[in-house]
Amino acid sequence: MEENRSGRNPLGEDWFTVCQNKFKDLSSAEKLSVILSLIDMCDATARFNLLKSCSNALHCDILASMPQIALDKILGMLSVDDVLNACKVSHQWNKCISQSKFVWKKKWLEMGIGSCRDQKQYHKRDWKQDCVTAQGLYSKIDGRKALDYVLDLFNDNYGYISAMDYCNGVLVLCHSSGDGGSIFSQKGLDWSYLCSFPVAEHGYPSSVRLLASGLIVVGSSNGKVTIWNYRDIQLGSCKHQVKLNYVCHGHTSIILSVDASDDLGVVVSGSRDARVKVWSLANGICLRTFDFCSPILQVTLFSGNNSLLKDYNFLLIHSSEKIILQSWLGYQLKNWLKDDLQEECIVTDANILPGIHIKNGVLYYCSVTMIEGLQHTDFNCKCLNMQAIVGSSTLPFCSSEKVFSFQGIFRKLMQVGIVFALLIADDNITAIDIRSGTILFKEYVPYSAATSPALPQITVGVGKWLDGLLYVKQHGMVLALAIYGRNLTVISWAPSIPEFPSKED
Repeated sequence: MEENRSGRNPLGEDWFTVCQNKFKDLSSAEKLSVILSLIDMCDATARFNLLKSCSNALHCDILASMPQIALDKILGMLSVDDVLNACKVSHQWNKCISQSKFVWKKKWLEMGIGSCRDQKQYHKRDWKQDCVTAQGLYSKIDGRKALDYVLDLFNDNYGYISAMDYCNGVLVLCHSSGDGGSIFSQKGLDWSYLCSFPVAEHGYPSSVRLLASGLIVVGSSNGKVTIWNYRDIQLGSCKHQVKLNYVCHGHTSIILSVDASDDLGVVVSGSRDARVKVWSLANGICLRTFDFCSPILQVTLFSGNNSLLKDYNFLLIHSSEKIILQSWLGYQLKNWLKDDLQEECIVTDANILPGIHIKNGVLYYCSVTMIEGLQHTDFNCKCLNMQAIVGSSTLPFCSSEKVFSFQGIFRKLMQVGIVFALLIADDNITAIDIRSGTILFKEYVPYSAATSPALPQITVGVGKWLDGLLYVKQHGMVLALAIYGRNLTVISWAPSIPEFPSKED
C-alpha cells in the first residue's frame, strides 16, 4: 500500500472515517455489541490499556466540568451541612467547592456569623473556615453544651433580689434586707464581693441602672430616685466609699424604670403614677415632668453615640398601653425642656410585654395574642422612618413590619442585636434569629415568682455576640445572670466552644 510523504496511509484513514460514521448510526445495543466484540479480539495487555483509557474518559467529574455560575447556584440552594458533606466526597470536589467564595459568603450571612455591616472586613475573612467554626458552635449549642454556673455568693440576710444590673464586669444587686444594695465584680468566671451601699434607707429598691461612668441610679417603691457614685471601689471596701450624690423626690408611686445619660447629664425615671420625670445629674433637681394616662413601664434614652439619628436625641417611653418616642434637635437640654420636641405614638397595644428595643432603625417588641384558644407571643419588628418621627418627612412612621409567633408567653424581651435576640420565659432564656424567627437555643434559668414581670430578676451580659456569631469570645462572655434565692446563676458559653479567628483585631 502506497504511503504519502507524511507517512500516513490515506486509504486507512478513509476506512477509519467510514467506520466512525457507520458506528454513529448504530443503536445503543449495536454499539455495545461492537465494543464487546473488539474487546474479545484484544490480548491481556491491550485490554488493560483499553480499560485505563476508558476509565479516564468515562469518569469525567461533572462537578469539575460545571460552569462556576451554575455551581454557585446549586450550592447556594443547599444547607451548610450538605455543602460541607459535599466537600468530603473527593479532593477534586473539595477544591471546586472551597474556591466558590460567593457560596461561602452567602452561607456566612445565612448562618448569622456577621452582617452586611461587617463588609469592611470581608477581604480578611476565610469564608469556609468561618462557616466550619460556626457549624461547630451551633452543634455545641444544640447539644446543650452552654453551661450555667451556680455561685452561692449570698447569705440568708439578703432576702429577695428586687432589681439588678450588669455592666463591664460589675454586678449591682438591690435586695429586700440589709443595706439594700451590693456590688460584685467579675473576673472570668470568678465573682468577688466589693461592697454594699445603704439604698434601703431611702425605700425598697425597685429598679436600678448601672452606668459605665461609675454611677448607680436606683428607683424605689416609695417614689424616690437615688444617685450613687461607686468609682474606684476596691476589693473589701466598706459601704461608706459608695457615695450618695442625690436623693430625688417627686413621684407618688413605685418607680418601674430608670435610665441616665452622661452626654445629657440627666436621669429619667418612669413610675406607676403615669409620670416621667427628668432629673439633673449635676444637682438632683427635677427639670421636667411628662404626664401620661397609664403607668410607665420603661424609659430609655438614646443620645450621643447611641442616638437613633445624627444630631438628634430620643426618649423611648413604654406605658401599659402605648410605645411613645420623643425626639429633639441638638445636645442642649433646653430644646427638650422647653417643648421644642416631637412626640409620636409608635404603637398602641395593651398587650405589649416589658422590654422595648430599637436597633438600627428597627423597633422590636413582644405582644401577647390568642390563636385558637392558646396564648402566643408575637415577636414584632417594625422599620421606623426616623425622618418622619423627627418631623422632617410626611411619610408614615413605620415602613414595614415582620412578626414571628411562638406558643406560650415570654416574660420580657431582654436584648436585641443585628442577628439574634434574647427573650425570657418563665423557666428559660431563649435566643432567636430575628431574621427568620428560628430558635437558636433555650437554656434553663431559675426565677422567683415573687418578682413581677416588669421587674425580672434576670439581666443580660455582654451582648455584642447578638450582632453575629463572629463576636462570640470564650473569655468574659456572659449570656445572662439570674437570681433565685441565694444563688447567682451565670449562663456562659461552654469553654470548649470554638472561637473565630480574630483577623480583624
